[in-house]
Amino acid sequence: MRLFRARNAGAWLALLSAMGLPLASQAQPTAADKALAEGLFQDGKKLMDEGKIPEACAKLAESQRVDPTVGTLLNLAVCHEKEGKTASAWAEFKEASALSAGIGQQDRSQFAAKRAAALEARLTRLALEVAQPVPGMVITLNGKELSAAAATGSGIPVDPGAAAIEAKAPGKQPWSQQVTLEPGSGTKQVTVPPLADVPAPAPAAPSPPPPRPAAAPPPPASSTAAAPGSGSAGSPMRTLGFIAGGVGVASLGVGAVLGVLTLRKAADVEDGCSGSFGCSPADVAMNEDARTTAMVSTVTVGAGLACLGAGVALVLMSPSPEKTAAGERRLWVAPGVASDGGRVMLGGRW
Repeated sequence: MRLFRARNAGAWLALLSAMGLPLASQAQPTAADKALAEGLFQDGKKLMDEGKIPEACAKLAESQRVDPTVGTLLNLAVCHEKEGKTASAWAEFKEASALSAGIGQQDRSQFAAKRAAALEARLTRLALEVAQPVPGMVITLNGKELSAAAATGSGIPVDPGAAAIEAKAPGKQPWSQQVTLEPGSGTKQVTVPPLADVPAPAPAAPSPPPPRPAAAPPPPASSTAAAPGSGSAGSPMRTLGFIAGGVGVASLGVGAVLGVLTLRKAADVEDGCSGSFGCSPADVAMNEDARTTAMVSTVTVGAGLACLGAGVALVLMSPSPEKTAAGERRLWVAPGVASDGGRVMLGGRW
């Protein structure tokens, strides 16, 4: 059934081009393609004779794909009819009849036409009804897109068995349904319902604010604030030490100035009293001032030394800030008045 191909290849290809079939635009098969197609064809015929119909149809279909011929197409239609794929066999017989008539093979054309007519009376059909058509809707049957005319009407010839129907449209949720088509003449009615709208996307939730840094714990309370620049906040002994040291340094400066004034006054008194007239009342008064200034200078210098020494001692003996905060050492200072003069009382616990 494949021997006529070489003699009528040009006429057959011209017919396919006139019909607008996709086979006309395919490249001519090579010698290797023809050899492969012939081997597949022989295997398919052998399997069909052995009753292995599904395997035979697969071989014949591949042979037709590699090197299309009317002979292979007729054998494939016979195989599909035996397999129960009545719609596929009907379509292949009709195509083979038209191709055979175009190349003068009237016997084959009549044979294919009679088989197609016999199958048409027992075709299984699927009738689709679209409840609400929308622009851009696409309906597929077993993954193959149907045209608008084929999707609706009296019924589409389909092979018996399971069939998957799917409908899609822009902005709509897809719909699908599996149906089982029984063999024999009859029409299966399936309604494609209105497609639901695609839900609008939910608004994005606002981003949570960044976590706030944990606040540092407050420093331990202290009854005495640290002096600025002391470098030892929370230690009253160290603070008092720096204060006492500062007072001592200031007192030493004052005492030094008073000492210089005393020496000048003493020198003036000595010059005034060394003359032939002796000490004048002014010299006596200046001498008294010099004695008073000397006494104040001595007291000031002594107090400065005492304050400076006390300040150094307080700084050296002051506890660490941790121990001070824990209350392990205590310091108290209190002024006092006695009959012999003022005093400062310093006490503590270590």
